[in-house]
Amino acid sequence: MNAEEAAAWEPFLKRIPLFSGLSSEDLSRIALTLQPLSLPRGSTLFSQGDESDSLYVITSGQVRAVQSLRGVESVVAFLGRGEMLGEAGILTGEPRTATIKLATTCEFLKLPRKDFEQILRETPSILLHLSRLLTLRLIETNRSVAPRRARDSSQMIALELALPRSDRLLATLHLALQLMEQTRRRVLLVDLSPEAGGIARALGLSAAPVVERAIQELNLREPDRLRTLFQQHPSGLEVLNVAPATLSGRLYAHIYLFLNYLRDIYDLVLVCLPGQIGDVERSVLAESDQVVLGGSDSHRPQYRQLEAELRAMLGPKKIIPVWLGEPELEDTGFLLAGGAQVIPWQDDIAAQFDRSGSPYELLRTHPKSIRALERLARRLGGIKLGVAFGTGAALGYSLIGILKVFKREGIPIDIIAGTSIGSLIAGFTALGMEPEEIEELALRIDKGWVYENLFWDMTLPRSGLFAGQTLLRFIRSYFGSRNFSDLEIPFACVATDIETGEEVVLREGRVAESIRASCGLPLIFSPLRLGGRYLVDGGLVNPVPASVIADLGADTLIAVNLTAPAGDTSAGQRKRGADVLRAPIDLQTLRDLTLPELLKAPNVIDVFFKMIYTMEYEIAQSRVGLAHVVIHPDLKGFSWTEMHRAKELIRAGQLVAEQYVPKIKALLPFFSDYCTVPIRLSSRLQ
Repeated sequence: MNAEEAAAWEPFLKRIPLFSGLSSEDLSRIALTLQPLSLPRGSTLFSQGDESDSLYVITSGQVRAVQSLRGVESVVAFLGRGEMLGEAGILTGEPRTATIKLATTCEFLKLPRKDFEQILRETPSILLHLSRLLTLRLIETNRSVAPRRARDSSQMIALELALPRSDRLLATLHLALQLMEQTRRRVLLVDLSPEAGGIARALGLSAAPVVERAIQELNLREPDRLRTLFQQHPSGLEVLNVAPATLSGRLYAHIYLFLNYLRDIYDLVLVCLPGQIGDVERSVLAESDQVVLGGSDSHRPQYRQLEAELRAMLGPKKIIPVWLGEPELEDTGFLLAGGAQVIPWQDDIAAQFDRSGSPYELLRTHPKSIRALERLARRLGGIKLGVAFGTGAALGYSLIGILKVFKREGIPIDIIAGTSIGSLIAGFTALGMEPEEIEELALRIDKGWVYENLFWDMTLPRSGLFAGQTLLRFIRSYFGSRNFSDLEIPFACVATDIETGEEVVLREGRVAESIRASCGLPLIFSPLRLGGRYLVDGGLVNPVPASVIADLGADTLIAVNLTAPAGDTSAGQRKRGADVLRAPIDLQTLRDLTLPELLKAPNVIDVFFKMIYTMEYEIAQSRVGLAHVVIHPDLKGFSWTEMHRAKELIRAGQLVAEQYVPKIKALLPFFSDYCTVPIRLSSRLQ
């Protein structure tokens, strides 16, 4: 680096703690030895165990520090502009303690060890300063067991939407607002679409795009000055209008620096691309962490073309397919694509927007569209909430009470899974049924309903007392022939292969048959043959499927464990025995009064159920540790067979859920009060 370049870097170097205490003369001496280095996204700067031959200062971009222990890699820090890498190793000579992987295209200032040692020989005062600083860092590190973590990594999200103009504008705008609302993070919307300025105009801001000269007049080495180019909406959302042609000229040489500085300032950068892939768009896509590929029925050919180009360029992993409207049969491939999401979208939404010009009131009458956009925002922000409903037969009615509290408190569900009765309640939720609808259904199922419907289903007891056809017809009456991909919320249920004892997670094909398999308590219901396997109740292998919602991509895991020791399930019967003289005269009371003690002993069915209870309780205890919050209702006094006590069980679920609401809300940014920008979106949308 020559003297002129070194002088330009000195203000930046003075802000770095390692150099901040040096005199201008010493700092200048170090600056002259620094070597600029640029590496593309995905590169490895150095690896754990490598020789410590250089010190690096990050001047642009973000990196991940990864450590490997016994073959398992874990990210120990996200580092960005102004952070140093390898400062301890260059003094001690010890090998690298971590691998540095580039999360974005990065620029560094590199100081080779041999040059550093020469400086130290000529100026011992620098060595004294650095030694003191590194000693203080070491002491601070030893005081804390947590790894050094500069900050959470920011994200850049690209939108490639093959949609009509108004639909594209509305979807982009509401997704940006929901990203801010749901994550409580700083969000910048960069509008590179053909009609740059349309989003700003809809927000009531200036639609004039930023011109090349305005960017050139800024010092890109000072990221905060870029904020003078942005417009801020009262909600806190900031918008940058710029045409792709503006960035494709002389500014293109600095495109990666420009994008990195946007990430330095904001937590989430949402870039709306024009649908045609040129040099600027290619650079944005390469640097993006996620790419939302949207389509609709009216623009299916454009969607297919974009899909082919993006998959060839990026591969499928970071592409999130999104479909606005009801997919047709020919879109089966889309629905089966990993992570595809459907957003309900009426054909008249765009027409209403064109007439009114207001993007706010429009979606108020389309709650399913808003919920889907909220769910997509939480997915992009890495805050998806998953709920796992456990097995419990009649005790599963308490799950309805939990759902009622979640709805009342505004706690969202992005992913849901269940086992046995939990799979049925979870399936209803994924279908889009409200808790009140599920409650109304549960209250209709009394003893008379069970006798009338279930006992006509008895079969020769070769593999179960009941064939399960009545149960399957009941489930089909709600789910019909729907597949998992037709549900509003991603859903999976757990069954057991009775021949191999393996856990089977069902998440494709017909929903009704899968739930019937998950509910098939062995010896009571005949196994259901599905996918070449004989399946029974999933509670035998995974009574509380927290692992399933984790595999489905949930970031925050809530598990509801309904299992209890076998003794607890008998509490109600013991209490009834103690109060038998005060009980109303019925068959059960007469049995307790007249039968000898020997005949009151547990029969073979009692023994079987208690064996199942005990086994499932022990398995559940070892499985729920994965969840961030475990809701475990105290249901002593209730039996697994008391379906006629639905009202009491639902109330019990409500009471226990209310106790866990503060803990769950503490995990969700939406309910926090620490957001970095004032969130005033809700009042505008209502």
